[in-house]
Amino acid sequence: MYRNFLRSMVIVCSLVVASSTGMFAQNTDAHQDADKAGREAKAAGKEAGAATKDAAKATAKGTKKVAKKTGQVTKDAAKETATGTKKAAKKVKAAVTPDTTSATCKDGTVQTGKTKTTACVNHGGVRDN
Repeated sequence: MYRNFLRSMVIVCSLVVASSTGMFAQNTDAHQDADKAGREAKAAGKEAGAATKDAAKATAKGTKKVAKKTGQVTKDAAKETATGTKKAAKKVKAAVTPDTTSATCKDGTVQTGKTKTTACVNHGGVRDN
């Protein structure tokens, strides 16, 4: 009977030690899994941050290119408008302003020229009315 008692005690002690060791190992595994998950989450966060940063840089570069192109197009359009306006102004001036004018000079003659002053330059000047 004493032998049975000893065997039973050995079995019970073995089970107690094994079960407590198993629980400890299980807690360690869960803790290690949690640590691993935390590290992986941190790495994923860094990668997401890097991806966001790269996307922001790409957006900024694209916006800069578009703004530069828009500025160039606007500059070209302004140049063309200015050239067209100058040409139109010259045509209007030519249509409104005759090539010659006539003036009554101080000596009584009527002369023509680009201006009244140049028309009467050899005739004593322009007569005042």
